[in-house]
Amino acid sequence: MKKNKWLYQFKINREVDKKVTEKQKDDKGQEIEVTKTVTETVPIEFSLKKPNRKLYDNAELFYGVKMSEGIKAGLLTRNLLSKRYEDDGGAFSENEKQRYSEIYMEIYAKESEYQRLQTNLDNKPQELKERISQDILLEISELRRELIEIENSQANIFDQTAENRAKNQTIMWWVLELSHWKEYGRESETHFFEGENFDEKLETYDEFEESDDPFLNEAIKKLAFFVSFWYMGRATTQEEFQAVEELYDGQNETEEDVPEVEESEEVSNADEVAEKAEEEAPAKEETPKQTKAKKKPKVKKQQEAKKEEESTEESPSVSEAVAKEDAKVSGEASNPLKTNED
Repeated sequence: MKKNKWLYQFKINREVDKKVTEKQKDDKGQEIEVTKTVTETVPIEFSLKKPNRKLYDNAELFYGVKMSEGIKAGLLTRNLLSKRYEDDGGAFSENEKQRYSEIYMEIYAKESEYQRLQTNLDNKPQELKERISQDILLEISELRRELIEIENSQANIFDQTAENRAKNQTIMWWVLELSHWKEYGRESETHFFEGENFDEKLETYDEFEESDDPFLNEAIKKLAFFVSFWYMGRATTQEEFQAVEELYDGQNETEEDVPEVEESEEVSNADEVAEKAEEEAPAKEETPKQTKAKKKPKVKKQQEAKKEEESTEESPSVSEAVAKEDAKVSGEASNPLKTNED
């Protein structure tokens, strides 16, 4: 296949056994050839196939079938579940509603206090001003965390819907269809997951997942990560995929010493991996048909936002200051845990 047939190509290192022949002299001084096996680390190239019209059609059909299966199995659709909660008074309990409102008011008050402090209307000494500012930012950060927890508890209610199950299954379908690799010693790319249909390819995936081979485990994890971003419209160009790969590498650096969750859970919730990577401002979900539309990935938007932030660094806003503090606090707490699915 030509290079323009690929969405993105990347490499993963793998240890392979190679036979090396050396010329040596025996005890009599005669030259002999000695062959021995050595282990070397070589880069293996992976490629994500660029989908054509036929693949998109098959994906939409697959999504519809899985949606119907979920409904027949008793799963509610998002609309039905939302209507049921509305009839019962909403997904929030009364206590949650009250606390949610209180948090918003507290954040507003703290931000106003911070802004007043930055303008120094009370003529406080610089050292005192900095100390109080730091305390306020920490308080705002904790309030926002509590707000996110309440919002996530509501979002989790809609995880088990027919649409969500169909979407997760469809992401897995795309992972199995798009993943190619150039195996060591081969000249051309082949399907990474072998099989004639979805079920057979899924069996290959399960074999890789259950193996103790770190190369195979890393491959399925990285492929699911990239396909998830692509499926949700956040990576369509080489630059966007490169930004996603930097994000992946950055996350792996901070999670090396973290206990692992089941890999099957991580790949089956692959869309959540993409969403959690952008937790502060998650983008809108898309159906399989919508994946044709291009969107900038959140990674790129964050880089652009950083440039704007640098140009206005002399008078940082409350949101910028809090974002920096959030990053600092989350960095301290990031050395134990992690996530899941397709």
